[in-house]
Amino acid sequence: MTYQELCPIDTSKEIRRKFNIGDIFENKAKCLKCGEIIISKNRHDYSKCKCGNLAVDGGSWYARRAFTGRTDSYEDMIVYYLDVKEEV
Repeated sequence: MTYQELCPIDTSKEIRRKFNIGDIFENKAKCLKCGEIIISKNRHDYSKCKCGNLAVDGGSWYARRAFTGRTDSYEDMIVYYLDVKEEV
């Protein structure tokens, strides 16, 4: 079971914290070099795209990006829980 299944996008912060879930519903980004969308599924899930240009990390807790190209070589596709302002 994924944390998104356990706590759907409208779950309150109070309930999410009981399950050790942060404020990010989907921590994902698209590599503009190879077109792959990669997702970090938990706090220390460092996932790389197939061409190696982009990696995402942090799961629901933080959005870390690592890339070998320019900053415009990827597109952030982060989705936050509904009760979170995007200035996190």
